[in-house]
Amino acid sequence: MCWLLLLSVNSFELAQRVGINEIAESMMAFNTNYKDTELFGVYAIAKPDCLDDLAYAIMYEISKLSYRVSKADVTRARNQLKSSLMLHIDGTSPIAEDIGRQLLTYGRRIPFAELFARIDAVDASTIKRVANRFIFDQDVAIAAMGPI
Repeated sequence: MCWLLLLSVNSFELAQRVGINEIAESMMAFNTNYKDTELFGVYAIAKPDCLDDLAYAIMYEISKLSYRVSKADVTRARNQLKSSLMLHIDGTSPIAEDIGRQLLTYGRRIPFAELFARIDAVDASTIKRVANRFIFDQDVAIAAMGPI
């Protein structure tokens, strides 16, 4: 759950930077849970002449999580994540998908009260600690397709 919050904390500043400088046509953060690990990152579509600036902006905002996270950013990210989780379960198929994902990941379905308590337990120091452990000074993978 912390990875989702990590991605949400600086997503606003990243979106602003990308929008103001017009360096991407679309952009989306992603997070995939597995039983023993997770994969997270940013998916973006950009013109070839903007790729360097876009890669820099993404890396800058993600690495910034290791040393600068405000309480307001974490509160906004928590609210955004909880809203997203609630909006995602509208209908039978999304509910079944959510149950299946939770069973594969946690071995049980987590009630929303517990899930929200876990989200609320994450604070700015948690974000910085996790970012320092898994992001700061770590190898990065970048994949690109097209005339690069």
